[in-house]
Amino acid sequence: MAEVEEMIGKANEGRHGELEKALSRPLVEKIRSEGWEPKAALILVARKDREQGATYRLSDVPRFTAREYAEVEVLRTHAEGEKRFTVPFLWEEEEWKAGAAYRDGRSWEAEDF
Repeated sequence: MAEVEEMIGKANEGRHGELEKALSRPLVEKIRSEGWEPKAALILVARKDREQGATYRLSDVPRFTAREYAEVEVLRTHAEGEKRFTVPFLWEEEEWKAGAAYRDGRSWEAEDF
């Protein structure tokens, strides 16, 4: 949980670029398959967060299905309201990294991403 809270803290401080190393290999591949480089995608998110005055916080305790997979519910708050979303995480290279898909096959496709 400490690793996820650290990632949320970096986003809240506008340090989105430092989150690139927190992206799993499958997520990096997914971002690239959509024509983006991870750094450019993070810059876009940072800009959107700045424009909207958005902040993030851990909304629910992580749900672990195994040592290599977890899901965390995050709350994004901004001037127009708030949105809860669930982020999958993979245990990769001895640390938790944001994943590209849910273990149960649900889609992670949404307008906000």
